[in-house]
Amino acid sequence: MPNLDNQPKNRRYRVPRGARGEPMPRADEQAGAAPLDADVHDLVLAGREREAADLLLTRLSPELRPFLHRLLGDVALADEALSATCERLWRGLGKFRWECSLRSWSYIIARREASRCRAHVAKAGAQQTTLSAADGVPARSTTARTISTTRRDLLEGLRASLSDEDRDLLVLRVERGLAWKEVAVAFLEDDDPSADAIQREAARLRQRYRSIRAQLAPALAERNAKSRESDQR
Repeated sequence: MPNLDNQPKNRRYRVPRGARGEPMPRADEQAGAAPLDADVHDLVLAGREREAADLLLTRLSPELRPFLHRLLGDVALADEALSATCERLWRGLGKFRWECSLRSWSYIIARREASRCRAHVAKAGAQQTTLSAADGVPARSTTARTISTTRRDLLEGLRASLSDEDRDLLVLRVERGLAWKEVAVAFLEDDDPSADAIQREAARLRQRYRSIRAQLAPALAERNAKSRESDQR
C-alpha cells in the first residue's frame, strides 16, 4: 500500500460532481471492478493520473459515502471523511502497488479516515468535558449517534451496542465483502504492513468475528422467532 501520511495536506481534493448522495451500486455494478482497475491502470501508465483519479473517484465515491455514514452515523462527519479519503486516493494513486483491487484499497483508506475522524471527535469531546468541569457546567454530549429503540430495528440496536471496531469489522467483511487480508490491512495502523503482520491481524479479526456472531446469535434467534409469530397472526 502507498504511504499516504507523509504526503502534503494543504490541498483538498474536490469530490467529482454527482458523487454525493447517489445510491449504492448494485452487485452487477460492483462486478465491474476489474474493468475499472484496467482503465485506471492504463491512464496511470499513460501519465494521465488526474484523469485516472477522476475516473476512480467518480465510480467509487457514491459507494464510499454511505459506507462512511454507516461507520460514523453522521452525515457531516461522513462528508468530511469522504473528502479526506478522496484526497488520499488521489495523491496515492501514482504509488499504488496493485496488490489488491482499487475498490478494496478505497475501503481501506476510507476506514482509516473514519478512525481519524472518530479520534478527532473524541479528543474534542474530552477537551469540552475538561473545560466544562473547570467551569462547573455539565458537559454536553458529543455522541454522533443517538439510538432510539422505538425507531430502529432490533438488529440495528444490537449493532449499535457493539464497539466501533466491531461495527467496522461487520461492515467491511459482511456488507462490503472484503477479503480477510484486506480487512486486516484496513485495521492496521502501518501503511506498509508486513505479510506476517497482516496474517496475525487477519487471524485476530476472524476470532473476533466469531465472538461477535456468538454474541448476537441469541438475540437474532429471538428476533426471528418473533417475526415468524407475527407472520402467523
